[in-house]
Amino acid sequence: MSAISGLWTQSERLWSPGIMADKTRETFEAVRENVEKKSSGADAETMDKMFEAVIEQTTPQTIKTGAIIMLIFESLSLYAAYLMWNLQKKGFYLYLAGIAIAFLAPLLLIGGWLGLITSMAGIILSIFMLILYAFNLKHMH
Repeated sequence: MSAISGLWTQSERLWSPGIMADKTRETFEAVRENVEKKSSGADAETMDKMFEAVIEQTTPQTIKTGAIIMLIFESLSLYAAYLMWNLQKKGFYLYLAGIAIAFLAPLLLIGGWLGLITSMAGIILSIFMLILYAFNLKHMH
């Protein structure tokens, strides 16, 4: 279900990268204002620089690149889940490869703080699911 939802969300990002870039920048601006209210000193300056870098890097092109990466990941995840449902061990390894793509591709193709954030957002739940799938690997062939 997560892969299907992800495919829809990433398709929206791919179809409207300009709108999504504006929304993403607005979200980071709001978060930055919240963080500025709560932090002080060197921490505030460091966080402000990070947010500024992310906001500057959030362009329609980076949104489009991130959406393509995540569409690939979601497609691999969906197919891998199908294979694992049919107890095929290669589904687990395909899922692992998808996680590697979701982690490394944003770092390499987007880079900077936005690449790191995109990378981490793409794999947090997936790592948890990978661990659960690994416990059942012995039942696959």
